[in-house]
Amino acid sequence: MSIEFLSELENKIEVLLSSLERMKQENQKLNEQLEQNNGRMAEIESENISLKNELETIRSDSENRQEKMNAAAERIQGLLARLETVQS
Repeated sequence: MSIEFLSELENKIEVLLSSLERMKQENQKLNEQLEQNNGRMAEIESENISLKNELETIRSDSENRQEKMNAAAERIQGLLARLETVQS
């Protein structure tokens, strides 16, 4: 093997090692971003569950209030009917 060949081979190996190091750094950076995104996704899922529970509570409260309003409206209608019969 000639010195020139070994020198060229050494240069190619250095280029490969540099590329490998850059890829490792890029991989590390992507892993960190993935970890951050997974954490954010978990936070969003937790918030979503919380909001769903809150929405269900609001719906339930709304239904209960609507039932109370309907009952009150029926009582008022009954009272108005009685008042009309008294006035007649």
